Amino acid sequence: MAMHSHQPRLPRATWARRLSHPTLFAAGQDWDAIRVDATIGVRAVRFLEASGTPVGPVLHDQGNGQAYFLTPPGTAQRWRQEQTLALGEGSWVVLAPPGWGDGLLRGVSDPADGPAYTAASDLTIALTVAAGGETC
Repeated sequence: MAMHSHQPRLPRATWARRLSHPTLFAAGQDWDAIRVDATIGVRAVRFLEASGTPVGPVLHDQGNGQAYFLTPPGTAQRWRQEQTLALGEGSWVVLAPPGWGDGLLRGVSDPADGPAYTAASDLTIALTVAAGGETC
């Protein structure tokens, strides 16, 4: 059963095609980011994929054990989920190009082939399930 949000088709992550190495980007304009423990984040990606839900770019920082989900701009202002940190205006996130897997950064979800971000409502459900909680 697909878990799609009732939203128009999500835009593509066109910025990803221009990257050749990890680059620092400001959050809060084209997207916000949600930081979560990588174990929960990877489980959330797998849940979204299994349910047929579009997944935007997700970066796994193996250096700090965190995963970063790109979400629609403005998500950080209203995000209220335990065990996560919302990164919006005034925050910076290092993003890696598609296929990057060297060093401490690797993409969990390829940004060039999917939407520009994961819908916040879908991410909320996936993170709740991945953390072992229940959903409504």
